[in-house]
Amino acid sequence: MLKRIPEKFLCLLLGLLLPSVCEIRAGEPMQVEIDCTRPQRGFIESTCVIPVTKMDTVQTVPLWYPKWVPGSHGPGGPIANVAGMTITGPRGETLNWVRTGGEVYRIEVDVPAGVATISVNLRYIINQPTTTSFGHDCFFAKSIGVVSPSCLIVYPDGVDADDDTVSVSLMLPAKWKSATALPVAEDQGEMVNEWESVQYQPTSYRVLLDSPIMAGLHYQSLPLAEGSEITPPHTLHLFGDSEQEIQLNGEVVAKYREMVRQTSLLMGSHPFDRFDILLGISSQLPKNGLEHSRSTFNVLPASSLRNLGTLKGWDRLLVPHEYLHAWCGKYRRPQGMIKTDFHTAKDTELLWVYEGLTQYLGELIEARSGLMSKEEFEARLFVELRNATHQDGRQWRTLADTGAASHILRAGSDRWGELRRSQDYYMEGMLFWLEVDARLRSLTDDKISIDEFCHRFFHVDEPVVSPKGYGRAEIISLLNNLAEYDWDGLINRRIESIQDRYNPEVAALLGYRFDFDEAKQDVPKETFRFRGGADFLDSIGVVVSRDGVVTRVKLESPADRGGLVPGDKILTVGKKLWSFENLEQAIIKSKDSKQIDLSITDDDNVRDVSLEYGEGARYYRLSRESETETVLDRILQAK
Repeated sequence: MLKRIPEKFLCLLLGLLLPSVCEIRAGEPMQVEIDCTRPQRGFIESTCVIPVTKMDTVQTVPLWYPKWVPGSHGPGGPIANVAGMTITGPRGETLNWVRTGGEVYRIEVDVPAGVATISVNLRYIINQPTTTSFGHDCFFAKSIGVVSPSCLIVYPDGVDADDDTVSVSLMLPAKWKSATALPVAEDQGEMVNEWESVQYQPTSYRVLLDSPIMAGLHYQSLPLAEGSEITPPHTLHLFGDSEQEIQLNGEVVAKYREMVRQTSLLMGSHPFDRFDILLGISSQLPKNGLEHSRSTFNVLPASSLRNLGTLKGWDRLLVPHEYLHAWCGKYRRPQGMIKTDFHTAKDTELLWVYEGLTQYLGELIEARSGLMSKEEFEARLFVELRNATHQDGRQWRTLADTGAASHILRAGSDRWGELRRSQDYYMEGMLFWLEVDARLRSLTDDKISIDEFCHRFFHVDEPVVSPKGYGRAEIISLLNNLAEYDWDGLINRRIESIQDRYNPEVAALLGYRFDFDEAKQDVPKETFRFRGGADFLDSIGVVVSRDGVVTRVKLESPADRGGLVPGDKILTVGKKLWSFENLEQAIIKSKDSKQIDLSITDDDNVRDVSLEYGEGARYYRLSRESETETVLDRILQAK
């Protein structure tokens, strides 16, 4: 019989035989140098000098590459783009490292005795984002670039995102300028070997990873707010492919200024002491954007920013949406999404608040600032009501689960995407908060609205660095303080329950009817998320491309019951060749014929299909209940 070794002796024995695990030296910042001097090679580089506790024996230093990057809502740090990682000691000696089993974002470095610092040299491939890293990746063109610090650092296990600090410097091509929310050191900005050098003040890891850097050869800045009793200073930083592109249209600048003013009135307080809006105007970089606490990152083509008439759809929404996130998502954040590192998993179920409320407030500010007309808001409302009505995935997946499963739903699905569902917490979340606004007004005779909710929920006495958490219970409690109602039941019904179909009750609360008509709603083609084309979901339940390929089939619709599947190609409609017009006419005549005959090919075979349908032309339509002022009119009214 083996005799058990006492636990304290076993621990001592293992400590003598195995390398010890090291901690970083308290109070000493990590030094990071980012080298973007030659982006034309297709990669940029960085060096992280990490202080470690000097030991008498070999020690193991665990390092993390950022996994859960703020704003991405998932474990999507683009570690696959790391194209080189060399770790050295203070004399330049190469140190061995291994990846932690089962965790690709964590490595373990063997550090010799007596070593007080190690250097990690990273090489990172630019312009190659993943599905989940698009908003926090690194992009460069000939005369413009965006650096996301999260791509270019590793950090020791045990780092606290708020308490530990990091000191960063940046090297850029000659004559390039840069802008970021990172505070710049007083003694910096000199030329080093013909490259531009910028040194930033030491800051926390949270602030660093939340502060993208935009840079370029062509740059100008414009004040959006000089600083007043209601609004701290705001600066619009413009970078472009050319000098001409950064000469932003005066009407657009005026509306961005009004966006800042209207947001100040909506929120009532600010969690920051200044704000920087980074706007890249480029046809060489992809459209892009992401929220941050003291800045926003945005890239749009010059064609969208020529004047207010060309600034439409997603492009118009981008800047207000990311700006409103400074309050909703960055300052007030779901408690389950607040972590002190960048590798611990987050609970993203409350994204219907984080993103859904931001979506609503962003479009509300678009309207109140004059970026969007009332008619354009009505078109957006129609599009989202109709999209929600045709979202069949709600029959098995709740809206809350689209948040909980956010990172696996970010990429699209070529077929049956409406059954799988997508990141629906954005747009259905917007509809929910619009309904909340309408109900608050209805319950209080228009005395209380979403404005009062925002004043209380986002109230802050002075600028903050760390987010303030909330949970479902706080939302319900605040709403009940504003107006007594079964808010818990409403959230349960709209957000947390499996549903047979979407309930468009919000339309009636706003003073509108949402029902069927024989005439199609006239929707401007540039309306965000409006598909247009051969869309017959409201009648036979199918969307067809202009060349006759079935792209979507609604579950349990006449098209589905008749055997149509995505990918089928319609050859004939009745005795006529395929065309949009011929299918439209066949649907109209179905009142008499009671069926629609089609000839279909799936590349290998040709088959005949009969759709049993007899209701004629049928389209969803959003219309005012009366010509008098509606609740929506009052919601959209500028302050």
